[in-house]
Amino acid sequence: MTDMKLSKMIKQANIEYHSSMASTYNTEQPHYRAENKSRVEKIISDLAEKTGGGSLLDIGCGTGFVIDIAKKYFDKVVGIDLTKAMLDEIKPAANVMTYISDSENMQFDDESFDVCTAYSFLHHLPDIEPTMHEVFRILRLGGYLYSDADPNWYCFSELEKTAIDKIDVSESLRTEVVSVHDVASALEEKYKISADTVSMAEFQTSAKGGIKSDWLEDFLRVIGFKSAAAHFTWFLGQGNIMHNISSELAIALDDYLKSMLPLSRNLYKYFKLIAQK
Repeated sequence: MTDMKLSKMIKQANIEYHSSMASTYNTEQPHYRAENKSRVEKIISDLAEKTGGGSLLDIGCGTGFVIDIAKKYFDKVVGIDLTKAMLDEIKPAANVMTYISDSENMQFDDESFDVCTAYSFLHHLPDIEPTMHEVFRILRLGGYLYSDADPNWYCFSELEKTAIDKIDVSESLRTEVVSVHDVASALEEKYKISADTVSMAEFQTSAKGGIKSDWLEDFLRVIGFKSAAAHFTWFLGQGNIMHNISSELAIALDDYLKSMLPLSRNLYKYFKLIAQK
């Protein structure tokens, strides 16, 4: 477990990091590309159908990527985030409420939500376990947790230790390796924040090399979820193939690589997870 001093530093780094990008987040993040919005909307609409579409809590809601989708399918949508600048960017709606809140100690009653979402969020946490305990507490029996876009340890840890100056690699792999090695310095230049702040804000990635999806599945079952299933998403180079070659080819390659799991899990950058209480 992360000690309290380091935990506080990580949370403060996240506030600084996300405050710096709040005004441009919706136009610059890949979450907002049409193909990804369509993918996520399908998941959220399916969860609304399964639960009756009563209430949804989005933790680490940012500028409202999930909220903008969920408010069409749920009667009540609540978003929490530590960064006020991000919350200020959320479009107001009659069925949406937002709060500045830490996910480790949420001020909601037990069993008060049908669905809890955590999109591109878990890797920013000092520790994942306390938040997952809170999610379990606030979900109703039969409710769902949906997380997505967190770094796959099996891929990121390999990219981190790949030294492209010592081996002959393809340009495609070089691009992926550089994107991981140089992310902190690139964001330092772009958003005028220190590379140390970026690394601290991306703690589960920078310090731990990503998140092991199988560990998260097991942990959720241990704390009481009756099911938890992770699925790998976005193989290396998928975006380039989809946008510059053929979306049909990208789909075919994705299907093929998934048929080769678990051997191909190192090739997927992220994973999504759905668990039921």
